[in-house]
Amino acid sequence: MTDILSDREETLVLAAVAALEAADGLVPADAFPALADDALRAAVASRLSAAGRTLLAREHRTVAGYTSGYDDTVARTLASGRVGLLPEADRVVLAIVLLRTVAIPRAGGKHQSTSWLSDGPGTSITEIHSNTDDDLTYTLIRPAVRRLKGRRLLRTGYLGQILPGPALLRLTDAQSARLWEDLVLVTLPNSPFADVIRRQRERQNPAPASRPAEELEP
Repeated sequence: MTDILSDREETLVLAAVAALEAADGLVPADAFPALADDALRAAVASRLSAAGRTLLAREHRTVAGYTSGYDDTVARTLASGRVGLLPEADRVVLAIVLLRTVAIPRAGGKHQSTSWLSDGPGTSITEIHSNTDDDLTYTLIRPAVRRLKGRRLLRTGYLGQILPGPALLRLTDAQSARLWEDLVLVTLPNSPFADVIRRQRERQNPAPASRPAEELEP
């Protein structure tokens, strides 16, 4: 399909793009005609691509839908220029939350979710503090959690538990895989798996590997 659309089709496409960029979570395909129609959905993807964004098909809680995120090339360019990166305290807090709520429970068979958006078990500020050194104090952790919630990278769950947020759905498959690798580098830096990851990254990019979770900004 070409990008030559009727006025009505253009309105439908722009409405879908606006919803994708603003939605706090997934946008169901049947909520917008431009997402339900294959040809118009291609136009939506084209409009997003022109802005350095990409259309992502995702599923959460058995609900299928769409969201948008940064194109991989654009995300790498922004990260290399240190544009939009999370502060160091925020990266540490987010990494701990993902370890405690997704990676460790999944490894222990407590849930089978393939998404970052696990619904539990959650964690708390006290548990986050217990997994850090003395430099990351409560006075640093609390505002970091608030900022991450503001960015929707974290959310509040049952009884105030801290859980991963819907902005993580905006990661592409490649960005999500890199995040998993970053968690390996953080938790098992001397493991054979970590050595493989570092060698692969050195071959792909002679520059020093990015610090863990640097490309998280969705």
